[in-house]
Amino acid sequence: MLTNNIGKSNRIYIFFTLFYAYFVLALFECARGSFIPFFINDFSINNSSISIIISISQFGCVSGYFLAGNASQKYGQKFTFIIGTLLCSIVALSSLFLNNVVLLCLFYFLFTFGRSFLCISVDSIVPMVSFGYEVLFINLTHLMYGIGSFTGQKIYGNLLFNNVSWKSIYFVLGFVFLLSVVFVLFIKIPRARYIENKVEYNKKEFYKNPLLIIFIVCFALNAAGEGMMTTWFINYMSSSYNFTPLDTAKYSSIFFIAFSLGRLLGGFILHKIGTMKGLKIFMGMAAICVALGLVLKENGLIIMSIAGFFFSVTYPTLVVVISSTFKECSSLAIGTITTYNSLIYIGITMIIGFLNDAMGSYTTFYLTAIFMALALFLLIIIDKKTIKS
Repeated sequence: MLTNNIGKSNRIYIFFTLFYAYFVLALFECARGSFIPFFINDFSINNSSISIIISISQFGCVSGYFLAGNASQKYGQKFTFIIGTLLCSIVALSSLFLNNVVLLCLFYFLFTFGRSFLCISVDSIVPMVSFGYEVLFINLTHLMYGIGSFTGQKIYGNLLFNNVSWKSIYFVLGFVFLLSVVFVLFIKIPRARYIENKVEYNKKEFYKNPLLIIFIVCFALNAAGEGMMTTWFINYMSSSYNFTPLDTAKYSSIFFIAFSLGRLLGGFILHKIGTMKGLKIFMGMAAICVALGLVLKENGLIIMSIAGFFFSVTYPTLVVVISSTFKECSSLAIGTITTYNSLIYIGITMIIGFLNDAMGSYTTFYLTAIFMALALFLLIIIDKKTIKS
């Protein structure tokens, strides 16, 4: 078994590296939501333009996931991990040169390309080093993303309020990212078991599997729902209620505190009550909290913030479900599903930006609850089909 081939100290170091990588990744990614109002002001653009920038960055995600999934399957997770962390570091350090929208688009495109390599590596390494407790440990790993996001929101709200530029913040994060490159160089991933236990699989049969399409759409809808909260929540508050960066930071911080608690406790909850049952409950509650919060408007912001607890485990747990469903080619499955998920997400992002300008942020934000409800519906279908098979 895999657990017998990994020393205790090596296992601890691997998890330390994974935790650090996701913590720093969250510090970087959560900043975008705080920076959107400044992008709009600095470059004289609107919400539709922001959506185009995010959509272009998703093309980096698409190509990155496609290449990373195949590269990880062929060359191993350490190779893709190094590529991902190194590229993210270089991109972050280039932030001081972002003087126009074109460079900003290129900046996010290259970062999301590197991010894809990083995430594919982490999400496929965790099951290898936590045999029998995959759901628990992948949620603990993603807990660091929640902690990083919460930490970032508290810091960025104060820095921006005190006129520290978003370029300087990204630049400093580049140096923080560089440490993850150093850590990755010294990890020893149990590649031997991956090769010895390799099972032949038919790629044509894999791509013809009807579950693949359902997973792609479910994954995309879930990502869209979570993306609305992590990317557009601050913009929703500032445009709908004229909140300052300090005001928005308060609620976004609560969201990420709840998000972190969900990552901490969610794995234990799912391990106790069952992965699929728990995932359905969390998706349903996320949709309900957002819908209720919108109905209550400004008084409902706290409820929407608490929804972070329920959003927290949906993505990492879906990754585990994918890995367990496509055991023989988990890296390829994760890469394929996330690639097509990103393509769908691009279209959704474009629509969101257009609707924000055409209908207003408040009305558009109802899509968050709709996305999660539809993702829940598809998850129920997946559960029924996997039980039958």
